[in-house]
Amino acid sequence: MRRRYLPLLGLGSTASLLATLLLFSPAARVEAVEPNRDVAAQPAGLPADLALVPADAVGFVHVRIADLWKDEMASGFRSTWEAAGPKAITALDKMFVPAPSSISRATAFALLEPESKEPLPFAIFAFDVPFDPVQVVRVNLPETNSRVIAGKVVYSTPQMPQIGVYFPDKNHIVIGLEPGFDIYLGKPIASEGPLASALKLAATKPVVAALNIAALPLPPGLLNDVPPEVLPILKAQQVVASLELGAEPRIDVRAIYSDEASAQEAEKATRSLLELGRKELGKLKTEFENKLFDPNAKNPRPIFELPETMAMVFGIGSLNRLDGLLADPKLVTRKGTELTGSLPVPRELINAVGGYAGIGLAFLLPAIQKVREAAARATSSNNLKQIAIAIHNYHDVNNQFPRDITDKTGKPILSWRVAILPYIEQDNLYKQFRMDEPWDGPNNKKLSQTLIKTFISPSETQHFSPDGFALTSYKGVAGPGTFFDAKVPKMSFGQVTDGLSNTVMIIDAGDPIPWAKPGDYMFDPDKPLPKLFSPGSTTIFQAAMGDGSVRAVNSKTVHEKNLKAAFTRAGGETLGLDW
Repeated sequence: MRRRYLPLLGLGSTASLLATLLLFSPAARVEAVEPNRDVAAQPAGLPADLALVPADAVGFVHVRIADLWKDEMASGFRSTWEAAGPKAITALDKMFVPAPSSISRATAFALLEPESKEPLPFAIFAFDVPFDPVQVVRVNLPETNSRVIAGKVVYSTPQMPQIGVYFPDKNHIVIGLEPGFDIYLGKPIASEGPLASALKLAATKPVVAALNIAALPLPPGLLNDVPPEVLPILKAQQVVASLELGAEPRIDVRAIYSDEASAQEAEKATRSLLELGRKELGKLKTEFENKLFDPNAKNPRPIFELPETMAMVFGIGSLNRLDGLLADPKLVTRKGTELTGSLPVPRELINAVGGYAGIGLAFLLPAIQKVREAAARATSSNNLKQIAIAIHNYHDVNNQFPRDITDKTGKPILSWRVAILPYIEQDNLYKQFRMDEPWDGPNNKKLSQTLIKTFISPSETQHFSPDGFALTSYKGVAGPGTFFDAKVPKMSFGQVTDGLSNTVMIIDAGDPIPWAKPGDYMFDPDKPLPKLFSPGSTTIFQAAMGDGSVRAVNSKTVHEKNLKAAFTRAGGETLGLDW
């Protein structure tokens, strides 16, 4: 459950759902639809789009796009855009509905599904020019499906059935996961809740982000690996960040704690970290200065060194400026249970990167996340292949596959992962293990705390157990009839009669375990399979087959019967087409 809530820290990324709609092909036919007219009563002081955000949500990000566009810091980017000419800009508006230039604000928020506690993301787009919902549906939602929830109509398309669209009126569009609308629209939108004050702030600031940390059911042990000096800061109940424009732009952050004592501890920890940060900046500055003023360097220097030398001068100036900001005693202040920080934003820095380009980047976060997931899968696949090759090489030398190392009574005391260390370039570590001592014994304990790169799943965020042992999520499939069947102490190729390419050997799934400790995925053919997914996913796990090939398996689309068949080595089953 721990991994499911980390994406909430990037709630702004759901705004990219608007781009998804624009990718749909125009529809040839659509039934007449009417916009929803029974919008919930607007809370006093809130614009209509913020009134659509439940005050009891997990968090939200609100961006006043029109205000940012008009600000002086966006002048360079704005001038470049306007240089395209009125004809090109007008043509763009005529190509899409709603007109792109009429979007004024964007908001992303998330609710929690009551039972599974899965995050349900939504995005709200506000337009300053009314649009025709009928036309929006006709153009962007081919072969429209619709259903009514509490008197409100939610639309979807077979091309992307998981995405739902709701029109509160002719100036707003709400986009989210289609099943999530039952939670969102099934009851009145809460106007009172932990985020109520942050929503009021969002009505006055160009950018506001708030996270109700107290609402997240974080699992025990999530913060075990966090340095003790940082823990007091992370105990905030709620965090709100906002951007202030004007002559001196700044980012304001407010953290709310359960009591004054907790806020006081957080203030102390924050100031300690700021001092530590200044010391680290000082070290970096010294490195730059030593290289810039190197007495052994001959002057004048060759021209090809000019870019690096200029970068060092600019770096020293930047570090001096940042050190001055961190040294300001007013940077962090506390009042009661609230800890606030205010960080000036250098106007020239934003101009240098083309205005508020960072906000545009938020719209690309889903694509970036997909790239990261693909890269993580590729790395995990490579790790699994290395482990599979090591197992094969072990077999070539020992005429059997590796097994957990046991004591004189037959009790497993070291994992088979220890046995393959020499075959993954860890021979020196292997030689230090005592094979007659448990993995956490006097000699082996320190060795078991060593991180092994090949055993680390790239999406796994927890690398050590609370007591300091290095973890892995790569497990052998163990149990009756499997590759790591404990009742077959000397397993060889000849005993995998279903075929190596049809038998799962290693999986990247489940909670991490100490890599040196005996422990695998225990398969019971007579019991239902638990949910299997690799770190960073909720449906897909990676599996190394007996022949060393690796495949991504979607546990939701592959029938359990075929999964069980793939886990056994000599069952004589035929894997179905969904495998």
